Amino acid sequence: MKANIQSIREILSLYGFDSDFSNEAAYLDRKDDNGHIKLIFSVTLADGRKLVIKILRETDDLSAERHKIESQSRFSEFMRVSGISTPRRYKTDGGYCGDLIYEGIPCIVTVEDHCGEELKEISEATAYSIGGLMARMHTVSLANGLKIGCGTLFSAAYENDVDAYERFCEICRDERLDQGVISEIKRMRDEKLKSIRDVWDDLPKAAVQGDISINNLSVTDDEITIFDYNNAGDEALVSDMVLEGLLTAYEMELHEGAPPSCRSEMELRRPIFSAFVKGYLSVRRLSEREADTARKIYTLYNALWFTKILYNDDSLERLAERGSYAEANAVLSEILRDLSEENNGMFVS
Repeated sequence: MKANIQSIREILSLYGFDSDFSNEAAYLDRKDDNGHIKLIFSVTLADGRKLVIKILRETDDLSAERHKIESQSRFSEFMRVSGISTPRRYKTDGGYCGDLIYEGIPCIVTVEDHCGEELKEISEATAYSIGGLMARMHTVSLANGLKIGCGTLFSAAYENDVDAYERFCEICRDERLDQGVISEIKRMRDEKLKSIRDVWDDLPKAAVQGDISINNLSVTDDEITIFDYNNAGDEALVSDMVLEGLLTAYEMELHEGAPPSCRSEMELRRPIFSAFVKGYLSVRRLSEREADTARKIYTLYNALWFTKILYNDDSLERLAERGSYAEANAVLSEILRDLSEENNGMFVS
């Protein structure tokens, strides 16, 4: 599915741009049987400016979807005018969201500046800069009481996209796995999660971008620019920091080119997370409660990181499937060791 010329010209006119354009480039092209659409592409205007256009219909409730996108757009623009390098979002009559009937389906459209190509690999230096960028955004958001009105993908106390514990429990029903170690892992996991939840309501919370991975970052003139706020929401700031920091360090392509699935590369990846945290703390200092909670979140999710349990060739799931129980039990021992890791002051500036 490719945006047709008539629709593009209609969108450009809606936002007050000259309708002449060239060099359309597609980034995402998705449509399902329920009539849900997500089409993202760029166009180059006659004056050389490059814009990113999104045509969206991802839920059945278009009104609620519009409200969410408007809130995320206001947050994005607040960040931009507060000095965060992020693409300008353009307004049409009544807000940032425009209306478009696309292939007979009522959709939402948004238009923003193009900010360059996304980062492709992570290094300690880049992680330090990303951590500092996140801290600046957190500081602005908290100081101004910014809220979006929805959650994020990274709630350490409740649902998040890096939690594979339910699947871990299913895998561990296999009696050939070390049940003594598994019982201790479960006990420590429940204890840490309860401790996090006990203080959750007292942690600083604010609107966050919600997906600060390198895939949503670009570098221009030695400055990191952040884009794509479609997962922006309200979150405990230490939860956002730790879980997104781990995702950046553990799942992004290394500067050296090593694939994320190689457990042997973990010793290269841990310093990347440390650099991310140092970058963050260079801008925003954590309270004693935040630092203590960050440590608990880190030990919990670093130990039970989802690709340690699923997907990778050396994950617990794949090892058990192959009957490699000595190696699988070694992974369980590693998880228990990481859960038991002593406080090394990582989150204290």
